[in-house]
Amino acid sequence: MKYTKKITALCAAMMFACTAVQLPVYAEDSTKSDDIVILYTNDVHCGIDVNIGYDGLALYKREMQAQYDNVLLVDAGDAIQGMPVGTLSKGAYITRIMNAVGYDAAIPGNHEFDYSLETLQVRADELNCGYICANFYNTESGEPLFDAYKMIEAGDKKIAFVGATTPETLAGSNPVFFQNEEGEYIYSFGGDGSIYERLQNAVDDAKEDGADYVILLGHLGETDIREGWSAQEIVAELTGIDAVIDGHSHDSTPGLSVKSKDGKDVVITQTGTKLANIGKMTITTDGKISTELIDSVPAPDEKSGIAEDTWLEADGREGRFVDKAVNSEILQIQSEFNEILDRKIGSSDYELIANDPETGERVVRNHETNLGDLCADAYKYVLGADVGIINGGGVRTSISSGDITYSDAMAVFPFANMAMVVEVTGQQILDVLEAGAMKYPGENPSFIHVSGIEYTIDEGVPSSVKQDESGAFISIDGEYRVKDVMINGEPLDTAKTYTLACHDYYLKNGGDGFRYILSEKCSIVRDSVMSDSDLIATYIRDNLGGVIPEKYSNLYGEGRIKFINSSAEDTDAEDAADEDVAEEDATEEDVAGETDNAAGDTDEAVPETPVETAPETSVKPENNPSTGVGITIIVPALCLIAAGLTRKKK
Repeated sequence: MKYTKKITALCAAMMFACTAVQLPVYAEDSTKSDDIVILYTNDVHCGIDVNIGYDGLALYKREMQAQYDNVLLVDAGDAIQGMPVGTLSKGAYITRIMNAVGYDAAIPGNHEFDYSLETLQVRADELNCGYICANFYNTESGEPLFDAYKMIEAGDKKIAFVGATTPETLAGSNPVFFQNEEGEYIYSFGGDGSIYERLQNAVDDAKEDGADYVILLGHLGETDIREGWSAQEIVAELTGIDAVIDGHSHDSTPGLSVKSKDGKDVVITQTGTKLANIGKMTITTDGKISTELIDSVPAPDEKSGIAEDTWLEADGREGRFVDKAVNSEILQIQSEFNEILDRKIGSSDYELIANDPETGERVVRNHETNLGDLCADAYKYVLGADVGIINGGGVRTSISSGDITYSDAMAVFPFANMAMVVEVTGQQILDVLEAGAMKYPGENPSFIHVSGIEYTIDEGVPSSVKQDESGAFISIDGEYRVKDVMINGEPLDTAKTYTLACHDYYLKNGGDGFRYILSEKCSIVRDSVMSDSDLIATYIRDNLGGVIPEKYSNLYGEGRIKFINSSAEDTDAEDAADEDVAEEDATEEDVAGETDNAAGDTDEAVPETPVETAPETSVKPENNPSTGVGITIIVPALCLIAAGLTRKKK
């Protein structure tokens, strides 16, 4: 399976325009421009007050309306999913805010489908502008579920927005939503190649309907996209397209020129994610199209006519200027949302630990814990992967026994990383575990907690992990510390392909130095399924039925990770061998002595000096973080003590 990893020769690769701070300019005679301005967003992922925020977007829209007669606002998908405010309301809070801002057109991204088709239809009915999508249809009837395009008049011009959603949605969202009871797919996004025909038909229909400009409003993506489905590849197969406002890959693309099938230069643009930018497309009266990204909203100028009591500088948001009415709506929603955060999602008879309950010191970065097990299990079982992993540095705090609320889930995972599934080889899994074990018994934020995996760390083997100047993993140049790796009860096969669930910080962004192991060497199966806090809440509420089972009762986990010290074992073996030799020598001397005495030897024997030995340390099974025997029992306790002595506060 091939993916578009870079913008290639397929694109007439010319990046034009640049990220900008748009300063309001108002004509002295107050005459507005006849140019058409289209503002656009994509992949907001519930970031309602993140970066520019929806309230900042609303203010910027008003500033543009003060300068231009024709200002439109559109969204290219993935707005209603990605953070708890979306998950707990199934997107209802987001459509409510979008209505307050005033969108003119929107398409469903792959994650708009995450709450089920029925729920999406409810959201579509709530959203004043509705949804459009030309390539999503019922395979039995052939009928689309949404209108293929939307025509909007801007002055004396007609602009048609044609909706396009990535075929990756079938795998990126929940496949069950697109199947019948027999598990057969009855919905399609045109992944069989029909996407080109359906989009072309929509473009042709819009042209026939009188469109002066046809804008492809897509959730397709430019990079890391399966071959044939990227925005630039789609454009190369179409005629009649004037521009593409895109989403899905979270690229910040001010403007990328691509040749369409009829040889026309078509600009593709995308704003990134979570309102880091607002996109601005300008269509001049002579038909020229330009695009730029706006990364900050200025305070309105006096000449704008925007009353001072209708905008403000948002509290705690680094000088962000926002629309007062939309800001008030967001604050109201956050107040309602906070009540939801306090709702119970489950309960536990056991404390789930990231920190030692007695000392308060972190243990999750150098030892297995029950919370680490639970989080890894959430990735594996909610996402349906062969294995699940989570780094100790991502598990931020313990959960006390008693009721568990959504706030607890967010405290454990406060970063809003997105859960996803990739295909990796057994060798990649082994290297990830090795990189996570390289600092043991010291702390390591990339210490790996596992589900569906068991492994042993041999402290006696020096780490031979090689890293580049940035700290990224390069290779293992010696013996592996990680041994005896089992995958769901079977020995790890380094040549086999497994599905692995984790967060995008590792799998897409190469966090903690995993760029060369994971983010650049894995195939994405399910992308950005839900936030990590949503994931653990879903696992506790739905998979576990709201009750933490006894399997998580041991603070130090189920023994999925074992610890040995082969150098200590070798020393013990040498000492034992020396003792055996000493005993043999003593026996020979005793025999010789007896013989000498029998012969009349009168030399007196010199008494041996007794050797003191350290008393054995008793390790209570209920407090022992490993279920092994012999050295496997003793070493974890010693390592925890050593880690406690060397651990740095962070």
